[in-house]
Amino acid sequence: MTRPTAVVVGFIGKLPFAGMSLYNLHYIAGLQTLGYDVHYVERQNKPEEMYDPVADAMTDDPAHAIDYLGEVLPEFGIAPGRFSFIDRHDRCHGAGWSDLRAVLDSADFIMTLCERAWCDEFARCPQRAFVDGDPLFTQAAMLQSDGDTAAVLANYDTLFTYGTRIGMKDCMVPAAGRDWIATRPVTATRYWHVTAASPSSPISGVSQWTGGSPVELDGRTYGYKNREFDRFIDLPQHTTQRFSLAVGGSGAPLTRLRELGWELVNPLEISGTIEAYQEFISASRADLGIAKHAFVASRSGWFSDRSTCYLAAGRPVLHQDTGFTDWLPSGSGVLSFSNMEDLLDAIERLNSDYDAHALAARRIAEEYFEAATVVGRMLDDCGYR
Repeated sequence: MTRPTAVVVGFIGKLPFAGMSLYNLHYIAGLQTLGYDVHYVERQNKPEEMYDPVADAMTDDPAHAIDYLGEVLPEFGIAPGRFSFIDRHDRCHGAGWSDLRAVLDSADFIMTLCERAWCDEFARCPQRAFVDGDPLFTQAAMLQSDGDTAAVLANYDTLFTYGTRIGMKDCMVPAAGRDWIATRPVTATRYWHVTAASPSSPISGVSQWTGGSPVELDGRTYGYKNREFDRFIDLPQHTTQRFSLAVGGSGAPLTRLRELGWELVNPLEISGTIEAYQEFISASRADLGIAKHAFVASRSGWFSDRSTCYLAAGRPVLHQDTGFTDWLPSGSGVLSFSNMEDLLDAIERLNSDYDAHALAARRIAEEYFEAATVVGRMLDDCGYR
Protein backbone atom coordinates (compact mmCIF):
# COMPACT_ATOMS: atom_id res chain seq x y z
CA MET A 1 0.00 0.00 0.00
CA THR A 2 1.36 3.43 -0.97
CA ARG A 3 1.98 5.74 1.95
CA PRO A 4 0.42 9.21 1.80
CA THR A 5 2.74 12.14 1.05
CA ALA A 6 3.00 15.50 2.79
CA VAL A 7 5.05 18.41 1.48
CA VAL A 8 6.48 20.58 4.26
CA VAL A 9 7.72 24.06 3.31
CA GLY A 10 10.05 25.47 5.95
CA PHE A 11 13.25 27.37 6.74
CA ILE A 12 15.81 24.90 8.13
CA GLY A 13 18.57 25.68 5.65
CA LYS A 14 18.03 29.42 5.38
CA LEU A 15 18.30 29.92 9.15
CA PRO A 16 20.53 27.04 10.31
CA PHE A 17 20.08 27.53 14.05
CA ALA A 18 19.09 24.56 16.19
CA GLY A 19 15.88 26.06 17.52
CA MET A 20 14.75 26.98 14.01
CA SER A 21 15.66 23.53 12.71
CA LEU A 22 13.74 21.77 15.47
CA TYR A 23 10.69 23.95 14.85
CA ASN A 24 10.46 22.32 11.41
CA LEU A 25 11.77 18.87 12.34
CA HIS A 26 9.17 18.40 15.06
CA TYR A 27 6.37 18.87 12.52
CA ILE A 28 8.11 16.46 10.17
CA ALA A 29 8.38 13.91 12.99
CA GLY A 30 4.68 14.24 13.74
CA LEU A 31 3.75 13.62 10.11
CA GLN A 32 6.10 10.65 9.91
CA THR A 33 4.53 9.12 13.02
CA LEU A 34 1.12 9.56 11.39
CA GLY A 35 2.34 7.50 8.43
CA TYR A 36 3.24 10.21 5.90
CA ASP A 37 6.25 10.28 3.63
CA VAL A 38 7.55 13.84 3.86
CA HIS A 39 9.13 15.83 1.04
CA TYR A 40 10.78 18.94 2.45
CA VAL A 41 10.95 22.20 0.44
CA GLU A 42 12.53 25.61 0.96
CA ARG A 43 11.96 28.67 -1.17
CA GLN A 44 14.28 31.68 -1.18
CA ASN A 45 11.94 34.65 -1.24
CA LYS A 46 14.26 37.67 -1.28
CA PRO A 47 17.94 38.66 -1.47
CA GLU A 48 20.28 37.89 1.43
CA GLU A 49 17.63 35.86 3.22
CA MET A 50 20.00 33.08 4.33
CA TYR A 51 22.50 33.01 7.17
CA ASP A 52 25.96 31.56 6.60
CA PRO A 53 27.52 30.76 10.01
CA VAL A 54 30.99 30.35 8.49
CA ALA A 55 30.95 33.93 7.20
CA ASP A 56 28.69 35.08 10.07
CA ALA A 57 26.63 37.04 7.56
CA MET A 58 23.41 36.99 5.61
CA THR A 59 23.96 35.82 2.06
CA ASP A 60 22.34 35.30 -1.32
CA ASP A 61 24.36 32.13 -1.92
CA PRO A 62 22.35 28.97 -1.14
CA ALA A 63 25.42 26.72 -0.90
CA HIS A 64 25.56 26.51 2.90
CA ALA A 65 21.79 26.10 3.20
CA ILE A 66 21.82 23.18 0.77
CA ASP A 67 24.80 21.54 2.48
CA TYR A 68 23.15 21.94 5.89
CA LEU A 69 19.93 20.33 4.65
CA GLY A 70 21.93 17.44 3.22
CA GLU A 71 23.58 16.89 6.60
CA VAL A 72 20.61 17.33 8.94
CA LEU A 73 17.58 15.93 7.12
CA PRO A 74 18.82 12.32 6.74
CA GLU A 75 19.32 12.19 10.52
CA PHE A 76 15.59 12.86 10.88
CA GLY A 77 14.29 10.44 8.29
CA ILE A 78 14.36 12.59 5.14
CA ALA A 79 16.34 10.78 2.45
CA PRO A 80 18.68 12.83 0.20
CA GLY A 81 16.22 12.65 -2.69
CA ARG A 82 13.34 13.94 -0.56
CA PHE A 83 14.17 17.62 -0.27
CA SER A 84 14.20 20.53 -2.71
CA PHE A 85 15.65 24.02 -2.34
CA ILE A 86 14.36 26.68 -4.76
CA ASP A 87 16.73 29.62 -5.00
CA ARG A 88 15.92 33.19 -5.94
CA HIS A 89 16.63 32.44 -9.61
CA ASP A 90 14.12 29.54 -9.61
CA ARG A 91 16.81 26.89 -9.73
CA CYS A 92 15.70 23.81 -7.84
CA HIS A 93 18.52 22.12 -5.91
CA GLY A 94 18.44 18.68 -4.32
CA ALA A 95 15.48 16.89 -5.85
CA GLY A 96 15.07 18.97 -9.03
CA TRP A 97 12.01 20.40 -10.70
CA SER A 98 10.86 17.21 -12.42
CA ASP A 99 10.98 15.25 -9.16
CA LEU A 100 9.36 18.05 -7.18
CA ARG A 101 6.54 18.43 -9.71
CA ALA A 102 5.84 14.71 -9.51
CA VAL A 103 5.70 14.92 -5.71
CA LEU A 104 3.37 17.94 -5.80
CA ASP A 105 1.07 16.19 -8.29
CA SER A 106 0.58 13.25 -5.94
CA ALA A 107 0.92 14.89 -2.50
CA ASP A 108 -2.01 14.86 -0.11
CA PHE A 109 -1.27 18.41 1.04
CA ILE A 110 1.32 21.13 1.50
CA MET A 111 1.99 22.44 5.01
CA THR A 112 3.95 25.70 5.04
CA LEU A 113 5.50 26.60 8.40
CA CYS A 114 5.56 30.35 9.10
CA GLU A 115 7.26 31.10 5.78
CA ARG A 116 5.24 33.46 3.60
CA ALA A 117 6.47 31.40 0.69
CA TRP A 118 4.90 30.67 -2.66
CA CYS A 119 5.80 29.54 -6.14
CA ASP A 120 3.33 28.73 -8.89
CA GLU A 121 4.33 25.06 -8.88
CA PHE A 122 2.76 24.68 -5.42
CA ALA A 123 -0.66 25.06 -7.09
CA ARG A 124 -0.23 21.53 -8.45
CA CYS A 125 -1.29 20.33 -4.98
CA PRO A 126 -4.89 21.43 -4.28
CA GLN A 127 -4.75 21.24 -0.45
CA ARG A 128 -2.43 23.85 1.02
CA ALA A 129 -2.16 24.94 4.66
CA PHE A 130 -0.17 27.77 6.24
CA VAL A 131 0.87 27.73 9.91
CA ASP A 132 1.21 31.17 11.52
CA GLY A 133 3.60 31.17 14.47
CA ASP A 134 3.69 34.96 14.78
CA PRO A 135 0.13 36.06 15.59
CA LEU A 136 -0.75 39.72 15.17
CA PHE A 137 2.43 40.36 13.15
CA THR A 138 1.19 38.08 10.35
CA GLN A 139 -2.33 39.49 10.33
CA ALA A 140 -1.09 43.09 10.50
CA ALA A 141 1.13 42.39 7.48
CA MET A 142 -1.90 41.03 5.63
CA LEU A 143 -3.70 44.33 6.19
CA GLN A 144 -0.88 46.44 4.73
CA SER A 145 -1.88 47.71 1.31
CA ASP A 146 1.73 47.89 0.11
CA GLY A 147 2.70 44.37 1.20
CA ASP A 148 2.36 40.98 -0.47
CA THR A 149 1.49 38.86 2.57
CA ALA A 150 -2.25 38.79 1.88
CA ALA A 151 -1.62 37.86 -1.76
CA VAL A 152 0.75 35.05 -0.79
CA LEU A 153 -1.60 33.62 1.84
CA ALA A 154 -4.53 33.82 -0.59
CA ASN A 155 -2.93 30.77 -2.21
CA TYR A 156 -3.57 28.73 0.93
CA ASP A 157 -7.05 27.34 1.56
CA THR A 158 -6.34 26.67 5.24
CA LEU A 159 -4.75 29.02 7.77
CA PHE A 160 -3.65 27.88 11.23
CA THR A 161 -2.42 30.24 13.94
CA TYR A 162 -0.70 30.05 17.31
CA GLY A 163 -3.02 32.91 18.24
CA THR A 164 -5.27 30.45 20.03
CA ARG A 165 -7.64 33.17 21.25
CA ILE A 166 -8.27 34.75 17.84
CA GLY A 167 -11.92 35.73 17.54
CA MET A 168 -12.43 36.17 21.29
CA LYS A 169 -13.77 39.50 22.46
CA ASP A 170 -10.64 40.59 24.34
CA CYS A 171 -8.17 39.27 21.74
CA MET A 172 -6.72 42.04 19.57
CA VAL A 173 -5.39 39.77 16.81
CA PRO A 174 -7.44 40.65 13.70
CA ALA A 175 -8.74 38.00 11.33
CA ALA A 176 -7.66 40.12 8.33
CA GLY A 177 -10.58 38.85 6.29
CA ARG A 178 -9.74 35.15 6.61
CA ASP A 179 -10.88 32.20 8.71
CA TRP A 180 -8.26 30.86 11.12
CA ILE A 181 -7.96 27.54 12.93
CA ALA A 182 -6.29 27.77 16.34
CA THR A 183 -3.38 25.44 16.95
CA ARG A 184 -0.33 25.21 19.19
CA PRO A 185 3.40 24.51 18.82
CA VAL A 186 4.61 20.93 18.67
CA THR A 187 7.49 18.88 19.99
CA ALA A 188 8.61 15.33 19.29
CA THR A 189 9.45 13.90 22.69
CA ARG A 190 11.40 11.02 21.14
CA TYR A 191 14.17 13.52 20.37
CA TRP A 192 14.40 14.67 23.99
CA HIS A 193 15.86 12.60 26.82
CA VAL A 194 15.06 13.49 30.42
CA THR A 195 18.03 13.78 32.76
CA ALA A 196 18.24 14.96 36.34
CA ALA A 197 18.84 18.69 36.77
CA SER A 198 21.57 19.92 39.08
CA PRO A 199 20.27 22.04 41.98
CA SER A 200 22.81 24.70 40.99
CA SER A 201 21.70 24.87 37.35
CA PRO A 202 20.46 28.26 36.18
CA ILE A 203 17.03 29.13 34.91
CA SER A 204 17.77 29.96 31.29
CA GLY A 205 16.30 31.87 28.40
CA VAL A 206 16.94 32.23 24.68
CA SER A 207 15.92 35.59 23.27
CA GLN A 208 16.02 37.65 20.10
CA TRP A 209 16.07 41.16 21.51
CA THR A 210 14.19 42.77 18.63
CA GLY A 211 12.64 41.49 15.42
CA GLY A 212 11.97 44.59 13.37
CA SER A 213 9.97 47.78 13.59
CA PRO A 214 6.97 48.01 15.94
CA VAL A 215 3.58 47.36 14.35
CA GLU A 216 0.83 49.98 14.32
CA LEU A 217 -2.68 48.53 14.36
CA ASP A 218 -5.98 50.21 15.22
CA GLY A 219 -4.21 53.09 16.93
CA ARG A 220 -2.03 50.89 19.13
CA THR A 221 1.67 50.09 18.87
CA TYR A 222 2.83 46.50 19.31
CA GLY A 223 6.47 45.68 19.93
CA TYR A 224 8.91 42.84 20.35
CA LYS A 225 10.51 40.97 23.22
CA ASN A 226 12.74 43.85 24.34
CA ARG A 227 9.68 45.86 25.36
CA GLU A 228 8.53 43.11 27.75
CA PHE A 229 12.02 42.13 28.91
CA ASP A 230 12.59 45.66 30.20
CA ARG A 231 9.89 45.00 32.80
CA PHE A 232 11.89 42.08 34.22
CA ILE A 233 15.45 43.14 33.46
CA ASP A 234 16.49 43.46 37.12
CA LEU A 235 15.09 40.03 38.06
CA PRO A 236 18.46 38.67 39.32
CA GLN A 237 18.55 41.51 41.86
CA HIS A 238 15.44 40.14 43.58
CA THR A 239 16.46 36.52 44.18
CA THR A 240 19.47 34.29 44.78
CA GLN A 241 18.46 32.10 41.83
CA ARG A 242 20.96 31.97 38.94
CA PHE A 243 19.84 33.08 35.46
CA SER A 244 21.51 32.30 32.15
CA LEU A 245 20.57 34.18 28.98
CA ALA A 246 21.45 33.58 25.34
CA VAL A 247 20.42 36.84 23.71
CA GLY A 248 20.86 37.83 20.08
CA GLY A 249 19.77 40.67 17.87
CA SER A 250 20.91 44.25 17.58
CA GLY A 251 20.49 46.60 20.49
CA ALA A 252 20.65 44.08 23.32
CA PRO A 253 22.09 45.92 26.38
CA LEU A 254 24.71 43.29 27.15
CA THR A 255 26.72 45.39 29.60
CA ARG A 256 23.65 46.34 31.59
CA LEU A 257 22.42 42.74 31.65
CA ARG A 258 25.76 41.54 33.06
CA GLU A 259 25.77 44.30 35.67
CA LEU A 260 22.30 43.24 36.79
CA GLY A 261 23.41 39.64 37.31
CA TRP A 262 22.47 37.82 34.11
CA GLU A 263 24.98 35.15 33.04
CA LEU A 264 25.27 35.72 29.30
CA VAL A 265 26.13 32.95 26.84
CA ASN A 266 26.84 33.18 23.14
CA PRO A 267 23.58 32.38 21.29
CA LEU A 268 25.49 31.19 18.21
CA GLU A 269 27.41 28.65 20.27
CA ILE A 270 24.41 27.11 22.00
CA SER A 271 22.35 27.01 18.79
CA GLY A 272 25.11 26.07 16.34
CA THR A 273 24.15 22.40 16.43
CA ILE A 274 21.07 20.54 17.58
CA GLU A 275 23.21 18.62 20.08
CA ALA A 276 24.57 21.84 21.62
CA TYR A 277 21.05 23.24 21.91
CA GLN A 278 19.78 20.10 23.61
CA GLU A 279 22.73 20.17 26.01
CA PHE A 280 22.05 23.82 26.87
CA ILE A 281 18.42 23.05 27.70
CA SER A 282 19.31 19.93 29.69
CA ALA A 283 21.87 21.94 31.68
CA SER A 284 19.12 24.39 32.68
CA ARG A 285 16.87 24.23 35.70
CA ALA A 286 13.89 25.73 33.89
CA ASP A 287 12.91 27.98 30.99
CA LEU A 288 12.23 31.68 31.42
CA GLY A 289 9.72 32.50 28.70
CA ILE A 290 9.34 36.24 28.28
CA ALA A 291 7.11 36.84 25.27
CA LYS A 292 6.97 39.50 22.58
CA HIS A 293 4.99 42.53 23.64
CA ALA A 294 2.52 41.97 20.79
CA PHE A 295 1.70 38.46 22.01
CA VAL A 296 1.03 39.73 25.53
CA ALA A 297 -0.78 42.99 24.76
CA SER A 298 -3.06 41.38 22.17
CA ARG A 299 -4.07 38.52 24.51
CA SER A 300 -3.21 36.21 21.64
CA GLY A 301 -2.99 32.93 23.57
CA TRP A 302 0.46 32.26 22.06
CA PHE A 303 2.81 29.73 23.67
CA SER A 304 6.50 29.38 22.85
CA ASP A 305 7.75 26.55 20.65
CA ARG A 306 11.09 26.82 22.46
CA SER A 307 9.30 26.25 25.77
CA THR A 308 7.91 22.97 24.43
CA CYS A 309 11.51 21.80 23.99
CA TYR A 310 12.21 22.49 27.66
CA LEU A 311 9.05 20.62 28.64
CA ALA A 312 10.03 17.63 26.50
CA ALA A 313 13.42 17.58 28.27
CA GLY A 314 11.66 17.49 31.64
CA ARG A 315 12.43 21.11 32.42
CA PRO A 316 9.67 23.27 33.90
CA VAL A 317 8.65 26.49 32.17
CA LEU A 318 8.04 29.95 33.61
CA HIS A 319 6.00 31.56 30.83
CA GLN A 320 4.62 35.07 30.57
CA ASP A 321 0.85 34.98 30.34
CA THR A 322 -0.54 35.72 26.89
CA GLY A 323 -3.93 34.16 27.55
CA PHE A 324 -2.69 30.60 26.98
CA THR A 325 -4.00 29.59 30.39
CA ASP A 326 -7.41 29.33 28.71
CA TRP A 327 -6.29 25.96 27.32
CA LEU A 328 -3.10 25.02 29.20
CA PRO A 329 -3.26 24.55 32.99
CA SER A 330 -0.78 26.62 34.97
CA GLY A 331 0.66 25.74 38.34
CA SER A 332 2.52 22.47 37.86
CA GLY A 333 5.26 22.10 35.23
CA VAL A 334 4.16 25.36 33.60
CA LEU A 335 3.91 28.45 35.80
CA SER A 336 2.49 31.62 34.26
CA PHE A 337 3.32 35.16 35.33
CA SER A 338 2.25 38.68 34.39
CA ASN A 339 4.47 40.89 36.55
CA MET A 340 7.57 40.74 38.72
CA GLU A 341 5.65 39.72 41.83
CA ASP A 342 4.06 36.81 39.94
CA LEU A 343 7.42 35.73 38.56
CA LEU A 344 9.20 35.76 41.91
CA ASP A 345 6.35 33.75 43.41
CA ALA A 346 6.57 31.26 40.53
CA ILE A 347 10.32 30.83 41.08
CA GLU A 348 9.74 30.19 44.79
CA ARG A 349 7.07 27.59 44.01
CA LEU A 350 9.31 25.98 41.41
CA ASN A 351 12.21 25.59 43.82
CA SER A 352 10.06 24.43 46.73
CA ASP A 353 8.92 21.30 44.85
CA TYR A 354 11.22 21.05 41.86
CA ASP A 355 11.01 17.29 41.24
CA ALA A 356 7.21 17.39 40.98
CA HIS A 357 7.37 20.30 38.52
CA ALA A 358 9.98 18.46 36.42
CA LEU A 359 7.81 15.34 36.21
CA ALA A 360 4.81 17.47 35.28
CA ALA A 361 6.82 19.22 32.56
CA ARG A 362 7.43 16.06 30.56
CA ARG A 363 3.84 14.95 31.10
CA ILE A 364 2.58 18.28 29.71
CA ALA A 365 4.81 17.91 26.65
CA GLU A 366 3.33 14.49 25.96
CA GLU A 367 -0.28 15.47 26.65
CA TYR A 368 -0.49 18.94 25.08
CA PHE A 369 2.32 19.29 22.54
CA GLU A 370 3.24 15.85 21.16
CA ALA A 371 3.70 16.44 17.44
CA ALA A 372 1.71 13.49 16.13
CA THR A 373 -1.26 14.36 18.35
CA VAL A 374 -1.31 18.08 17.52
CA VAL A 375 -0.65 17.61 13.80
CA GLY A 376 -3.26 14.86 13.62
CA ARG A 377 -5.81 17.21 15.16
CA MET A 378 -4.83 19.92 12.67
CA LEU A 379 -5.42 17.57 9.73
CA ASP A 380 -8.78 16.54 11.15
CA ASP A 381 -9.80 20.14 11.82
CA CYS A 382 -9.18 21.18 8.22
CA GLY A 383 -10.46 17.97 6.62
CA TYR A 384 -7.15 16.85 5.13
CA ARG A 385 -7.59 13.31 6.44
